Amino acid sequence: MIKLIRFVGLVIQSILIEFLHVFGLVAFLLAAALGYFRAPSWLVPIVGVVCGIIADKFIDQTEVIALLERAASANQRGGFLVIVYIIIVAVGYVAGAYARGAVHRRKIAQATPSPVAKPQAASAAAKQPQKRKRS
Repeated sequence: MIKLIRFVGLVIQSILIEFLHVFGLVAFLLAAALGYFRAPSWLVPIVGVVCGIIADKFIDQTEVIALLERAASANQRGGFLVIVYIIIVAVGYVAGAYARGAVHRRKIAQATPSPVAKPQAASAAAKQPQKRKRS
């Protein structure tokens, strides 16, 4: 249990480092756009792996090593970085999907007209029972 808590803490620190490098934010926004425009969800792990490999091969992380030293050393392992980017992209995809839903609900709320108030005389006449003629 303690190892799981440490691993989760390490992942959170690594996500923070990737957002500080801006590439994590770019991956998050890309995934949010995928979710917003209803791209297939099977793209999430693919985009996560691609972003993780790009971050591992091409992004220099030496400027933030002093900030979070343990997470920075974990980020030097490519497999761990791929896991981090899969998490970033998955959360971004879900955030984009929820944003699309919120925009859709707002459009529906603005499109529906408010009910028009009935005049008092018409509503009073409607409430009175009608008299039947008895024959």
